Amino acid sequence: MSWQTYVDDHLMCEIEGNHLIAAAIVGHDGTFWAQSSNFPQLKPEEINGIMNDFAEPGSLAPTGLYLGGTKYMVIQGEPGAVIRGKKVMFSVCYCFYFVYNTVKSHLHCCL
Repeated sequence: MSWQTYVDDHLMCEIEGNHLIAAAIVGHDGTFWAQSSNFPQLKPEEINGIMNDFAEPGSLAPTGLYLGGTKYMVIQGEPGAVIRGKKVMFSVCYCFYFVYNTVKSHLHCCL
């Protein structure tokens, strides 16, 4: 199975009426292995920020997590393993963002 098939058939599938908004698998070097059609275009500095936060947990907390130019507030995560962010508008959280660290890549999911 290809990584694109994994994103399309497993990450973007509907489960009990719920589904991800976007998903991608990105290598540690910043190359996209697979992504959903609506995944935001990441800037190099955004990928670098993610990499730095896995190496130095908490480094994104003061500035926030930026993805495709959109700012997410960094919330509880697991140092070196998971970065969690949320987008807040008008004091209502409406989008959660998760980045999971693996040996060779990051799995990005937007709910």
